[in-house]
Amino acid sequence: MNEDVRRVLEGLRASRFAELKGARVFAAVPLSERLLNDLLTAALPASLVVRDVTVHPKADNRMLVRGRLTQAAFLPPLSLTMEIEQQPELPDGPLVLRVLSLPGLVSLAGAALPIASMLPPGVRFEQQRILVNVRILLERAGLSEVVPLIETLKIKSEEGRLVADVGVRV
Repeated sequence: MNEDVRRVLEGLRASRFAELKGARVFAAVPLSERLLNDLLTAALPASLVVRDVTVHPKADNRMLVRGRLTQAAFLPPLSLTMEIEQQPELPDGPLVLRVLSLPGLVSLAGAALPIASMLPPGVRFEQQRILVNVRILLERAGLSEVVPLIETLKIKSEEGRLVADVGVRV
């Protein structure tokens, strides 16, 4: 990118997009399985007790999540099938994913495994559900100035991709 253009864009971001005041943007942003997993790999802290985490989006707002325990490489990967149960309401209302596959086993595993330590900051496990705080994830990605601009956010899952329907107002 041209250095002058880069400076203009950095200034725009630093001003919290003041020069675009009044702008509204609505977009459907598809994230292919490959892009989603590349972003996930880049965002997950190396200190997590799970590794090789992948998300496989499925039809009807379902997804399969797989990962391996770092300290128990001899065990097969953990697999969870989840369904989007509730959309996020920014700034702090979480995206709620209900665990569908073997929910009773997840409860038993919760007693034996430190599930909270397996999840990155902004993600927690409660009563058969994974709660994702989108604000915290965006802040950790260096996008804190974007959070107050988001009016609507809806995540849906299709075969092979997630789609984020986003409405932004400056």
